[in-house]
Amino acid sequence: MKKNLMIIVLSFLAFQGFSQVETLFNRARVVGAFGGPFVEFSQFKGDYISSTGGGGGLIIDDFFIGGYGVGSVNINDIVTAENHIRMDIGHGGFWLGYTYNSPKLIHLFASTKLGWGGIDLRIDDEGYRSSDNIFVVSPEVGVELNIFRWFKLGGTVGYRAVTGVNNLKNQTNADFSGLTGTLTFRFGGFGDWKRSRRHHNYDED
Repeated sequence: MKKNLMIIVLSFLAFQGFSQVETLFNRARVVGAFGGPFVEFSQFKGDYISSTGGGGGLIIDDFFIGGYGVGSVNINDIVTAENHIRMDIGHGGFWLGYTYNSPKLIHLFASTKLGWGGIDLRIDDEGYRSSDNIFVVSPEVGVELNIFRWFKLGGTVGYRAVTGVNNLKNQTNADFSGLTGTLTFRFGGFGDWKRSRRHHNYDED
């Protein structure tokens, strides 16, 4: 009986000890959510093309996790009109990000997009058509401006790495990889006041 009682007491004390352990996520809280469009300027064979897309996510303290989708706008004008070449690029997937000191008027904004998509190439004069599935990783870093409590405007520079281009005529992964510049429009509830209060409480602790 004493042995069983001792086991119960030790088990209770061990449980209490584990409950006091501070972990990476036990203070993490969902403080808001957002959505909105973005405009991306990127390289293609030494020239620049524009793409438009949108995304959104949940804000967990200073981080966010969500999804995005984007497609090319003017790449047909860049390729060449003489050969009647038409090319479409699109991809979408996960969007992970971080903001530092978000309640401040201007603050750090960084994110990475990891997505899957495709490139479709058509040459009308030759009756040629082919497509490839691609994987895209696009890290970026810059600053974000608080326009209103519910609207933030971000400007970033980054790099887009593309893999999977194997079947397109005269095209390689390097043709679609390169520097990027992005304007991001985020609308939503960002919970900045919650984060300010929690950071203040942490400092007091």
